[in-house]
Amino acid sequence: MANPAKPTSLPIPWPEDAKVQVYTGGCHCKKIRYEFEFPDIYTTQMLSCNCSICEDRGYIHAFTPSDKFRFTSGSEKDLTTYNFGSGTVAHRFCATCGTSVGPPIAVLGAVSVNARTIDDIDIGRLQLLPSDGKSK
Repeated sequence: MANPAKPTSLPIPWPEDAKVQVYTGGCHCKKIRYEFEFPDIYTTQMLSCNCSICEDRGYIHAFTPSDKFRFTSGSEKDLTTYNFGSGTVAHRFCATCGTSVGPPIAVLGAVSVNARTIDDIDIGRLQLLPSDGKSK
């Protein structure tokens, strides 16, 4: 993977003075668990894309540098990967329940965390930034 992204160079940059917190989440069956660092989840924008896979899987993207995302349980053998199009995103899924968990975006040095997989998230409180991926 490329060098980890700087928080200010992510697809949705973090504020310069952002205080980061550690959030946890995982797949539906709980075989895969992760933690990641991110500013306040309810005040930092997240990307809501309308491309085919984002709409199909219900992605709401919270971008974090690759060195700020860690699996805390499960392993690579518990994941399956799906690449399509340009192949720049290795969509990783739990091999048991199919939940998308932390697709890395190697060219950016970032990981996209689907907000819907974050523990105790209130989706209605998120600040969403629409993106027209369908037309790209």
